[in-house]
Amino acid sequence: MTSHRTRPWRNTCVAGILMTAVFLAGLSTWAGKVDELSRSLLIDPSYKVRVQAALLLGKLGDAAGIDALIKALSDENKSVRAMAAQSLGKLGGTAASGALRALLLRESDPFVTTQAKLALSNIEDRDNKDRKIFLTLGPFSGGVKLADASILSLLQASLRQALEKIPQVTFKADAYAKGRGKNPPLGFLIDGNVSRLEEAFGVGETSCEIKLMVARWPSKSIILWTSAGAAVPAGRRESDKAAARRECIEATAGQLGESLVEFFRSQGG
Repeated sequence: MTSHRTRPWRNTCVAGILMTAVFLAGLSTWAGKVDELSRSLLIDPSYKVRVQAALLLGKLGDAAGIDALIKALSDENKSVRAMAAQSLGKLGGTAASGALRALLLRESDPFVTTQAKLALSNIEDRDNKDRKIFLTLGPFSGGVKLADASILSLLQASLRQALEKIPQVTFKADAYAKGRGKNPPLGFLIDGNVSRLEEAFGVGETSCEIKLMVARWPSKSIILWTSAGAAVPAGRRESDKAAARRECIEATAGQLGESLVEFFRSQGG
């Protein structure tokens, strides 16, 4: 635990009044004065002043205050430890996350552990919100003969249109390469084939089915298999049949696209 030097009562009282005045005046009073707040957090004998200093460091949002807040996680007062954890959750970063996890391993006070868990959750939520999801579409080959190049292009375009509803999704390979580091993008491969595309004899109907898999990228370890199908009316002319095949593929790809949107949103999008 951090030790604190004893100061005259009058100095402690003045410090408390000063910190209260800061709240009344607004955060702009302490903008650019992170060092002063950090010193108050670590050495002021009044736990109330230390709590307020920890609170202000979080509100200011300056990463320069992270080191002091991490040290304050070992403060002798549980309110200071809890407020330091809360502010670290606002500032975020790898160092803050590591310190909060270490705190949870040694902390016995339930109030402090609750604040630490909430802070970690805030950091993870913010990281996931900002994290890119890189998707690459496979060739969708190996299906039925009627699934020619134009059908496969339509399938890929329909899936891509649905998945681009997720703001974090990118199909750019360079974005995946550049994003590696502190918060690397999640990478996925989407592939499959058209397992059925046929006209029902004498019924005037075209039916289709698409089988689809999702794998981690670049490891290609499969994490999801799914499929969908549809049936649409078809005329007798070849042009009508071709249009029906395209309509069937679009409808089925739309179903799969919506399912994938929900899946990738659960992965952080």
